[in-house]
Amino acid sequence: IDSRMQQYAEEAVAEQMAILQKAFDKHWKKRKPWGNDKVIEAIKKKSRRYKTLAAAGKTEEEINAIFEQPIRMKVFGWEGEQVREMSPLDSIRFYYCLLNAGFAVMEPGDGALRAWVGGIDHQYFQYDHVKSRRQVGSTFKPIVYAAALQKGIEPCEYIENRLVTYTEYDDWRPQNADGEYGGVYSMEGGLRGSVNSVAVDLMMRTGVDTVIDLARQMGVSSAIPEVPAISLGTVDASLYEMLQVYGTFANRGRHQAPYYLTRIENSRGELIAEFQPKAGKQVLSQDEADLMVEIMQSVVDSGTARRLRYQYYVSGDIAGKTGTTQSHADGWFMGFTPKLVAGAWVGGEYPKVRFRSLSLGQGANTALPIWGRFMRKVYKDKSLRSYRRGAFPAPSEEVEMALNCEPYLEEMPIEALLDLENSDSFDEALENLLRSLDNNKSVNVSPEAQQLRRRLEEEKERSKQRERIRKKNEKLERKRRRKKKRKEFWDRLFKKN
Repeated sequence: IDSRMQQYAEEAVAEQMAILQKAFDKHWKKRKPWGNDKVIEAIKKKSRRYKTLAAAGKTEEEINAIFEQPIRMKVFGWEGEQVREMSPLDSIRFYYCLLNAGFAVMEPGDGALRAWVGGIDHQYFQYDHVKSRRQVGSTFKPIVYAAALQKGIEPCEYIENRLVTYTEYDDWRPQNADGEYGGVYSMEGGLRGSVNSVAVDLMMRTGVDTVIDLARQMGVSSAIPEVPAISLGTVDASLYEMLQVYGTFANRGRHQAPYYLTRIENSRGELIAEFQPKAGKQVLSQDEADLMVEIMQSVVDSGTARRLRYQYYVSGDIAGKTGTTQSHADGWFMGFTPKLVAGAWVGGEYPKVRFRSLSLGQGANTALPIWGRFMRKVYKDKSLRSYRRGAFPAPSEEVEMALNCEPYLEEMPIEALLDLENSDSFDEALENLLRSLDNNKSVNVSPEAQQLRRRLEEEKERSKQRERIRKKNEKLERKRRRKKKRKEFWDRLFKKN
């Protein structure tokens, strides 16, 4: 642990969480985040106070009376420990509504852990949110994308953004967070906008087992459900595990296990034990990792994590991914620079402790600011300037060429629909596609199929027009050559005379 980074990490968590808790309390003012009071009642019965009173032979009525009697007590507060007069039942409600956080920082090259913040206050909350397991949301998507690359899917292969019902999975119908559909995305566009339909499509084509296997190799040791919904992050994993996943990307495909202990000495300074980082394992090729780094840089520069640039003014090379789980119960941001990988999680002890709107509850608003505040403090510290230097390794020409496409298009390019490999020409491929579409006509042709047929017919007409122009130009060229030959003949003839 680096004492300076640890201090900055604790400050970043405290600053963000104080602001966030104030916004949360205002958001839920005069409302009950827990909904039904049965939730509070269940927590009350699990408390040490309740069990002690019940063991002493108190009746339910007597216990309830004691829980509702105001007493002076010390409670956690962002302005410092406070002494308040409240009933034990009110204290349960108070602590129920507190947001918590976890934050950790690691050097990806050797796995050295530099900062570790397990929660907002160890005195009141002895629970480590770096090691606790929560749903990871869209921070899992880069694993899906990387597995797709390994499977041979090209990053510029366009994927339709459409609402699909998967009948083979109990009519599962994954939806986009914004409810918007249409157009086509490349991998860069899909991850930059965190488009669920794109992630699910890649998962279906790559295979659940393939994605799980890669996740294991990258450091996820928690149980992973064997269902395609994991493409949207329905995986309970720890920040400690996700730190390894993103460290693998930052380390050009080499997984490196984290370590925090280098040596143990006794009171006389004598060495008892010394530890070395474990050798890493290459699980992605350098080109595959570089492709993912390039894609995740666009998430920061122009995607869901762009406020790192315009709000926290963190400069230099940064790649990462935001994550938000169902009903905004968990907010995540995993990000890395050439020298550091760091991750933040924000949420309540109970999933019901959440914001009711995506704008307030998304990881970009809850967890990302911790990362931004921390990195800004590190970059301002002159004694840590070595962590600001450097850039991501320059990708190969093959990587640059593989990403040379528009992230989003309103329509699927005609070229993407044609089977050019099995056709001698563009026109033949176009004719084959039209013939295939015509052979599969049904009484009720879908609007999408009708639109595609119109586009193909228009393209066929343009192709015919191009052919007419080509033939006309060839005719003109033949005429020009004949004219030139006649001129050369008469010139020679007049010279002889």
